[in-house]
Amino acid sequence: MKILSIILTLVLFSTSCFAKIIPVGKSATYTKIQDAINAAQNGDIIEVEAGVYKEKNIVINKSITLKGINYPVLDGEHLYEIISVKSNHVIIQGFKLVHTGVSSIQDIAAIKIYSCNNVSVIDNILMDTFFGVYLQNSSQCSIKDNKLIADAITEQQSGNGIHCWRSDSLQIIGNTITGHRDGIYFEFVTNSVIWRNYSVNNMRYGLHFMFSHNNAYISNIFKQNGAGASVMFSH
Repeated sequence: MKILSIILTLVLFSTSCFAKIIPVGKSATYTKIQDAINAAQNGDIIEVEAGVYKEKNIVINKSITLKGINYPVLDGEHLYEIISVKSNHVIIQGFKLVHTGVSSIQDIAAIKIYSCNNVSVIDNILMDTFFGVYLQNSSQCSIKDNKLIADAITEQQSGNGIHCWRSDSLQIIGNTITGHRDGIYFEFVTNSVIWRNYSVNNMRYGLHFMFSHNNAYISNIFKQNGAGASVMFSH
């Protein structure tokens, strides 16, 4: 066990030593976020300068930090999912994501997390999105201090603010969610915490549980939704 511990320490140390910061912007080596991601190694930090980026669908398939400086805008042009996360150990922080596509067949989101662990979405602004942050088959993820603002008119043409499906050990903390179908939606989610969120003016529920067990929701505010919290078929 001691030898294994030493090996793991050396691996982590070597990874941190070789991690680098990759700038993205008009005057940087990379002008496109996806190009910087393609060039990055696990553990690298990609720092994106302020500006407007229209890159269709950005796919994160490495364990990196994607950090915005002064809230750069990622524009889905009413057509695309903006960020698709397909790797463990990812951080997305400090962006403004706007204008996702809308589809009655596909759950398009501003940030969608596909079967990943240890993903953090922190301090982002999401506006005019179909689904805001969408997690599926994921665990130990944190969605914290984000602002999600939409303008739902009908249930069929609107998605949920924070949508979690078949996931475990999530932390949904300190988010402001308004104008969606449901503010926060859990289906087949276990062992998770919903804490200090402000879910207001959503079309259906401030918080909606379906078939989700052993979760806690604490110190949230649900205001002027169709209904506050709906806990259905859950233990």
